[in-house]
Amino acid sequence: MKANECEYCSGEIRLKKVTVNHSYEGKLVIIKDVPVGVCQECGQRYYAADTLEKLDFLAQNSDAASERISVPVMVMNP
Repeated sequence: MKANECEYCSGEIRLKKVTVNHSYEGKLVIIKDVPVGVCQECGQRYYAADTLEKLDFLAQNSDAASERISVPVMVMNP
């Protein structure tokens, strides 16, 4: 496997900025403009370790969010 090759489908991985729904210790935060490697074939995402640490840091400090939204929560019953 090459450095820029998807481990699942061998597609090409390209760096993009995406929006991530991140959960940390029960808190859900939406973080925009996250740099991530994305497979062009299957969509698998590859996060650098420092990016994951930054996501956790932002979730821990969500009181400083630039905006807030209301999200409905649903339960799927059998």
